[in-house]
Amino acid sequence: MRRLALLFAVICGILSPSAPAAGVVTSEATPWRELLLVRTELPAELNALVRWQPLFPQLFPEDPATRDQLQVLSSPLENPPDDADSALKVWLACVAPALTEFTLRENETLQLPALRGPETPFPDHQPLRQLATVRTAALKRAWRDQRHDDALALAVENLASARVLLSSQEGLIPLLNASGVWQLALDGVYWLARQPDLTPTQAARLQAALLRDERLAAEALQRAFRGEFTFFTRVVLDRLPLTDNVDLLLSSIGSLGMVPPTPPNEGEPRVGAVARPPLDREATLQAAADDVSGWLDAFIATGRHPLGFGARQPGRSLGDYAREIPELLRYSTQDTLATAEQIARVDAEIAAVDNPVGKLFLVITTSHWEPLSVSVFRREAQRSALTALLAWRRLGRPAPFAKLVAEGVLSAPPADPFSAAPLLIDLVNGPRIWSVGENGEDDGGAGDGENVGRPLDLAWPAIK
Repeated sequence: MRRLALLFAVICGILSPSAPAAGVVTSEATPWRELLLVRTELPAELNALVRWQPLFPQLFPEDPATRDQLQVLSSPLENPPDDADSALKVWLACVAPALTEFTLRENETLQLPALRGPETPFPDHQPLRQLATVRTAALKRAWRDQRHDDALALAVENLASARVLLSSQEGLIPLLNASGVWQLALDGVYWLARQPDLTPTQAARLQAALLRDERLAAEALQRAFRGEFTFFTRVVLDRLPLTDNVDLLLSSIGSLGMVPPTPPNEGEPRVGAVARPPLDREATLQAAADDVSGWLDAFIATGRHPLGFGARQPGRSLGDYAREIPELLRYSTQDTLATAEQIARVDAEIAAVDNPVGKLFLVITTSHWEPLSVSVFRREAQRSALTALLAWRRLGRPAPFAKLVAEGVLSAPPADPFSAAPLLIDLVNGPRIWSVGENGEDDGGAGDGENVGRPLDLAWPAIK
């Protein structure tokens, strides 16, 4: 069971392309304790989530067709049905009073339950995403019913909920869920930005809400990476038994410290005694912290996605770790019994390599930070593009960024988080705005505005 659990962890774990060497701390290293994310429990009366939880069931319609329509309308390109008595319209009217309760009152914010380790459930993420979905459908319905102020209020409230959720999450799974809520909020704004009857004043209101979030992506990523280090890496290492028995350590890593470790069955081959500790906890935590700190510094320095940063990280890569301990890694993950010859090779490897179990731990559990950064900065690219699309609406026509700045509808050209330059525009064939995307190269900006999957560029066409 130990090896099967470890094999599952290796297959399912998202591995980082690089990490500093365990046991090596440079003069520029941040002591790992400084990276820990401090949590202060919020009083219940200030946590909107406590007030919202009893209301969440009202956001889930019983009718399957209505549920399907809600999901369809979460797309930024989909319009509400035209029929005046559709089941969705009736249901949205029924849920409208509850939606007014899902607003943030003065001094309120959101705080998700504390993470206790990798097994922590996230019961409120789906309801919060559903809330954003319902608001997006409701704002489209309100706009089509000429209730424009209601539609704008729902869009702004969606952005506010996404903002506080991203600012309070404490790890990678919470980050992914919060950024999904942000995506829904941004898609609702994009839909409004494409409506022919949006006025300059209305566009300015939406633009002002978006401009509040210029640093939101970078700050959310910093908090998430620190939270993952605090509530995953450190917790799992803390749960590993205080022993030099390699098999017990491997068993505990295989379950991420969630169940008591078990030795090999009677008669099974096992690793022999070791002359020095196989796990250096301090060195392992410091190596993990150094890896995270590099990303944090990159976010702070530019506020953009550090393209290719994983490959440039100082120190050894996880591939180097794996090459140092090939026998231990194979022994830990295979689902067949080890031979006596293999055990001898593992014993020799453990005797020759510093912190071998710590390096194995990092290979198995280190998250792949780069795709997570890409995912969140894709939302930032959309936020940035929307500020320009709304500036076009305020001006009354598409125009170069320099013109938007000169006219006072933008303070500066909107930045592309995937390059060191502004977003790109085409005023002739479109018009449209696009980001070069995760490859950092301009591939022409093709796309309909939905940007599903992994398009080469992220594009947002304006209304014609």
